[in-house]
Amino acid sequence: MLKIPASFKNNGEDYVTIPTIKNFINKHNINIKGPKLREDCFNKIIEFGNQNDEQAEIVLQWIDGVVQEGIKDIQLIHAPLSEKIKLLASNETKFKKYLENHISTTTKKHICQNDYTSEFTLVNIFFADSKVGKKIVFIFCKKLYCHDSKLKLTKIIDYPVIAEYYLQKEWLLVKAKPKSGLYVYTRESFNIEVNDSTTTDKEITFISKKVADILCVEEVDAKQENKKLKRKIFMLLDKYTSTPQEIDVDMEEGKDVINEISERILGFCKDDKCIVPLETIKDVQDDIKNIVEKYLSINWKDKSIFTKDREAFPVKLSATDEEESKVEQTAGAQEPLQTKALFFDNKKMLYKSKSCDGIVFRWRRIEPLVGQSELFTVKISTTKGKCTFKFTEYTNKEDIENVIFSIIGVE
Repeated sequence: MLKIPASFKNNGEDYVTIPTIKNFINKHNINIKGPKLREDCFNKIIEFGNQNDEQAEIVLQWIDGVVQEGIKDIQLIHAPLSEKIKLLASNETKFKKYLENHISTTTKKHICQNDYTSEFTLVNIFFADSKVGKKIVFIFCKKLYCHDSKLKLTKIIDYPVIAEYYLQKEWLLVKAKPKSGLYVYTRESFNIEVNDSTTTDKEITFISKKVADILCVEEVDAKQENKKLKRKIFMLLDKYTSTPQEIDVDMEEGKDVINEISERILGFCKDDKCIVPLETIKDVQDDIKNIVEKYLSINWKDKSIFTKDREAFPVKLSATDEEESKVEQTAGAQEPLQTKALFFDNKKMLYKSKSCDGIVFRWRRIEPLVGQSELFTVKISTTKGKCTFKFTEYTNKEDIENVIFSIIGVE
């Protein structure tokens, strides 16, 4: 008999949402009469799984996949393997055996099949393909208390945390659903004065260290990694704020005027009291081009030129230059930063440092499910050598991976 724990079946935790449920039903031709209410649909999926072992496996694999998507907080760190593990990993059979030794023999391989405690259980480890080569997936789960201070209600939840290690690129990714009011689970009744609080970030960090220990990851310089990640975030910003072709054409047509204005400005420095260094000449030319692009962009009537045919566009960013000058700028929730004067006012600093602390993007879905919007929001930032992603609305697994690979792959 297939049983699904409340944490995954009930709507309260939102691990399995209506679009994903309906997608499963349509894919497997499950017939439902009348309105497709969430509870009725999920019960039909359980009935489908109870038909035979093969269909039960389909349902359990589906839930294992679903808990890896949705609203997620994600940490990404560069995690180079030790030479010992690299040698072991060159023999896939021996490497798999080494990894599987970390799973308890009494643990069943699907997340819905186990009863959890206050300690993380390593449910399963498996290899999978990705756009950047082989990855190792680690599925962990534990019990936590979730306390609602307004309603003064407390419930016990299963809390899955998923880790993925990308072998060729040597990046470790750990993800979990962000929740407030989390407390360490104990067998005794919940007491807010006694039970220790925890956070999604703490649980992710714990699993990050645990997987790093299993894989014998070498220590890296967090300060240097932070610089590299800030550069990667900047390059992502550069990629998705390139000058639209329509504006490029206008600027090319007016290049003689731009050059003339630059020459006139430089002409003010024409005696011994004012000497223009060679590098400053280019700065003047770039400043004038930036001003022209700024006023073309913020006054362009068809704002779609900043978003059409683009996978993503930024709506907020933060950055710090070498002199610790801070930049914070925001556009409207749906508006690209390129339509705002402040973006161009700060562009010189950004392009001089080639570094960005964080960006909020509106990102295009690869294949939206029924009822999903075409775009979703993701916040990308870096601190202490870690890149953090916050997906604040339900995001499909392939869309999450698309964002992650954009950072891993950018050079």
